[in-house]
Amino acid sequence: MAAEVDAPDKEFRLPTVGFAEPLVLASTEVSRQSFHRETFIPKRLIIPSIDVDATIEPVGKDRLDRMDTPDDVNAVGWYQYGARAGAIGNVVLSGHLDDLQGPAIFSELATLQLGETVTLQRDERVAQYEVVSVNRYRLEDVPLASIFAATQSERLQLITCAGPYDPERGYRDRIIVTAKLIRN
Repeated sequence: MAAEVDAPDKEFRLPTVGFAEPLVLASTEVSRQSFHRETFIPKRLIIPSIDVDATIEPVGKDRLDRMDTPDDVNAVGWYQYGARAGAIGNVVLSGHLDDLQGPAIFSELATLQLGETVTLQRDERVAQYEVVSVNRYRLEDVPLASIFAATQSERLQLITCAGPYDPERGYRDRIIVTAKLIRN
C-alpha cells in the first residue's frame, strides 16, 4: 500500500521501477530550498572506472506506472520528476544491463567501488558525486522510499537490473548505486 503525504501544492505519483506500489510525494519543498544552487537537467553521464560516457534523456513512467528506461540500450534515463543535477534531493538515473545483442550501458554498474567519482554534465555545468553504496536487492526488497522520496541530501541514484532473467517476469534483482554530491 502506498503511503500518502498531504501536499500544499500538488502531488507527484512516483514510479515503482518495476518493484512495488508507487509512492506519493509532496512536489515542491525540495525545489524551493535549492533555488540558490546551480542545478541543471543532466545531458551526459561519465563514470571512467566502468567506461561509461553516455547521453542522458529524460524519462517518466511506463504504462505500468514504473520508472521508464531509454529505448537505446547505450543511453541513460533521467527520471524527470526527481531532482536535477546538483540539487537537494535524489537525481535518479536508470540504464539497461543488456539486450539480446550483449552488454548495455550499465553492464558493469555492480562493480563500482566506494569512493569512485560519477559526473553529470550539461555544457559547461558539472556536478560530481562520490559513490557511497552499491547494493543488490530482490525486486520486493528495493528501498523505494530512499530512491524516490524527498530528502535533504544531495544524492544520485543509479539503477539497473541484475540476477537471472525470466522471460515472463524479467530480471528478479536490481543494482542500486547511491552517490553523494561532492562538487557543483
